[in-house]
Amino acid sequence: MSAFLVGAAFAVLLALAVATVVTGVITALKIGPPPPPITRHGRWELRTLPDGTTEYTWIARQAGHFSPETNPDRDQHRIPR
Repeated sequence: MSAFLVGAAFAVLLALAVATVVTGVITALKIGPPPPPITRHGRWELRTLPDGTTEYTWIARQAGHFSPETNPDRDQHRIPR
């Protein structure tokens, strides 16, 4: 009788393990690929969402496009002559 209970417990644990793996795989497939990484070049910006709430979000600087605070053509540290 005890061998049957040990076997039944093992079968239940194995079924739970398989169900957990299957659930994880399905969830990973639904989520899709990860977003691109956030680089150190950019800024945090307060944005207003369609429902009226606000949140801070990272705005990455695109190659060749500079905002006034990151414009490399502005030489802020040049000593005037």
